[in-house]
Amino acid sequence: MRISSLPSLPAPPSWLRVLMQVAYPVVGAVLSLVFIGLAAVTLLLWPIDRRLALPRCLLLTMWFMWEDIGIVARCWWLRVRSPFGRSRTWEQDHLDAIVETLKSVMHAARVLVGFRIETEGELQLGRPGRPLVVISRHAGPADSLALGWLLARAGRIPRIVLADAMLWDPGVATVLHRLHSYFVPSRSGAGDDRTKGVAELAKSLRGEDAMLIFPEGRNWSPDRFEEQVERLQQRGRTEAAERAARRPWVLEPRSRGVAAIREHAPDVDVLVIAHTGLEMLAGPWKVVRAVPFRNRLLLRGRFFRGEEVPDRPEEVARWLDEQWTGVNGWVAERISDREYL
Repeated sequence: MRISSLPSLPAPPSWLRVLMQVAYPVVGAVLSLVFIGLAAVTLLLWPIDRRLALPRCLLLTMWFMWEDIGIVARCWWLRVRSPFGRSRTWEQDHLDAIVETLKSVMHAARVLVGFRIETEGELQLGRPGRPLVVISRHAGPADSLALGWLLARAGRIPRIVLADAMLWDPGVATVLHRLHSYFVPSRSGAGDDRTKGVAELAKSLRGEDAMLIFPEGRNWSPDRFEEQVERLQQRGRTEAAERAARRPWVLEPRSRGVAAIREHAPDVDVLVIAHTGLEMLAGPWKVVRAVPFRNRLLLRGRFFRGEEVPDRPEEVARWLDEQWTGVNGWVAERISDREYL
């Protein structure tokens, strides 16, 4: 499941989401025929595309689509078994569906395009029986998928903060709604209350829940970094622009969401994730050109007990800024000699 920021696309209405779920298998069958035809044609380009990047990407897209259709069907079956969602295994059944789907997608990604994940040192995913908040850098293709896979594989129940545009994906919308994730409303209709849902989600955390949030709000890319610095300069925020320019591998984090979490769940443990390896692959064509990937997605986590993290908004902002400086430095050290296509 690709979980990313698509702020320009408004969320579909509820009736359309149900219609998309029902029509998904038929649409999937039609698209599969198209993908198979395109894959066959792209095989003829082998003298030009010796790595078969296009057919690899087409096959992976089709694989993901059918896994997504499968998770919708599984969610419907679970609803038939428990119409009101009150079965004792309701959450575990949906967690199992996520684990199995992501395991299949990750296997296909490794085989078809060379997508690999490695961790630097031990990735401490919190203390048993205590909820966890994961604050992560957002950069490159499939970083959110990888984090969701790691959390679910460890038995954590993902509670993800993501753009409401992801409601256009029937599989993501269905299973994450069942697990009480929060789809952040688009700016066009949210006013100043965009953190209310984050706060409500934080207050509900318990047991093995893992709340995943990307404070940058969107994927890092070289263009977005440059646009950010230029925008800050144009607004006369010279100091902020200079600080952003000193951190070329991250976008400036927005602290309001994290502050809302800390205010309403101050005892919850926190994990700050830095990762690198695929951030320069910004855009579909760059991804295709890089297939099969030579670089792996390398992750590092810094674990904090709840009492080690501030909970006042101004202190949270300073703490998050310090963490992002560390994330930028870690990425810079590991990216200096890396080769990209």
